[in-house]
Amino acid sequence: MYKGSSSGVSWKDGCACPLSLKIEYSPHSVHPSVTPKNCASSAIFLMFSNFARCTEFSKRAYQKKLRVATEFFVSSILDNWLRYGTIYAIIVCVYLLIYRKVYWGIFDPMFLTTLNLAASAFCVYFLYADDKLKPVYGMSFVGTEISLFVGLLTGSFIPAFRIGKQRNNLLKNGKGITEFDLFVFIVCVAYVIVEAINLKTVGIVLLDTENNHVSAYGGHGIIRAFLVSFRTLVILTIYYKTLVLKQRLNALEIIICLVLLFDLATTGSKSGIFTFFALYFLTIYPLMLHGQIKKINIPWPLLLVLAAFPIGVVMVSVGANASSALQQVGLRLMASGDIFLLGYYDDVFASIQESSFFKYAFYPGWGTILKNLGFEIVPPEPVGVDVFAFYSGSRTSGANGRYNYLAYHFFGLWGGFVYALIIGLLVGYLRHLYTKLDASKVGYFGFLFMVTLISCSSRLIDDILLFGNTSFWAIFFLIFCTIVAKILNLVLRALLIEPPIISQQQS
Repeated sequence: MYKGSSSGVSWKDGCACPLSLKIEYSPHSVHPSVTPKNCASSAIFLMFSNFARCTEFSKRAYQKKLRVATEFFVSSILDNWLRYGTIYAIIVCVYLLIYRKVYWGIFDPMFLTTLNLAASAFCVYFLYADDKLKPVYGMSFVGTEISLFVGLLTGSFIPAFRIGKQRNNLLKNGKGITEFDLFVFIVCVAYVIVEAINLKTVGIVLLDTENNHVSAYGGHGIIRAFLVSFRTLVILTIYYKTLVLKQRLNALEIIICLVLLFDLATTGSKSGIFTFFALYFLTIYPLMLHGQIKKINIPWPLLLVLAAFPIGVVMVSVGANASSALQQVGLRLMASGDIFLLGYYDDVFASIQESSFFKYAFYPGWGTILKNLGFEIVPPEPVGVDVFAFYSGSRTSGANGRYNYLAYHFFGLWGGFVYALIIGLLVGYLRHLYTKLDASKVGYFGFLFMVTLISCSSRLIDDILLFGNTSFWAIFFLIFCTIVAKILNLVLRALLIEPPIISQQQS
């Protein structure tokens, strides 16, 4: 592997810039040696990691990743910024045009997935243009992209049943409470408890100068799973009450909103902030389709402000100027297909530890439960972690997973095409089914279940392991809280000897 030494570090515009990072070439390395030329090369820090703070911990992580990626990607991009920027822009426009009937808006998680697909295509093109792409990998990528798109289109034409048949009204007897009121209370209390445990165990991640929102939960993964799940449920519950039921929030729920805002602001995760808007969009989308609210049009000035938001985050987090921040954001978007840049090599594929797709796909949730019951199961790590570990020896972070890479690793060339087609069919059908969701004819559980599932479905195109981690626990706690709410509702009705309170039927 690479052997490196740094003789000095200069601090300029808030960026860590190795002045003379000398890297020796080893016969076992994949790429030639490199000496970074200027501070702009430090943009690689933002692309291949979530660390944005200049600490001793982060500098060590940066240097490991810089040795792998700077010469054959970042330096080439910076030396030919206009050329590669134009190519990337063309690829993005092509993908947005092709997938225009698939995603529903800029806050649809599928829109972000489309941008990731475009970045993946750019990274594969970069390898091809640099004569580093093995033909079989190129065939695999193109074939899986076509199979996925065919699956998405086909899935959208499969007849979908309409969810909810009879209109349900939320009725009270004047002094009673509904099952949904109990559900909201249970979810809010559980969220506060989990957040308190998180603050006591992990602390405020944003103030942690040595960890990011992923590495901070090393050894506390279950806390992160609980927190993300209940955070999602709280957001959806509040949206459902205010947008679907058109009810006002009570004092407790307003306090929970303040806790939620604090949580999102200090989580250190930009994707967590995006999820807040994505869940809002997914909640109102079926309402707009069925004419229950007016279609919302976002003005162009607001779109420009939203587009500039990531640039502002980089300017604040690393102290870069506007030009440097724009360049770094552009580089990070281009490199979101880093698993192909680092992983499309025979030696890297051979180094991946997990060989069982069944275990990789179904361990999240079910494997954790079985392990706690006494079964000896070694949890699989995301394939991206193995890819990065091949170069750095570190398993604290990894490349972004993509279905194309998993398809070839687990199923080979032709089997990968079938896998991509199945993923496309599943995502396409689920999204088609979601358009049939009528909030006025389905209970709170059915609506929240569908929104949760759709919000996670695009992760199937990224990494099925991450899809399982996000969807399983959120749906598990949704079912658990619903059951508890039903039991409490029955107990209260029996104790108060009141007429039955009609709650929304479940679908």
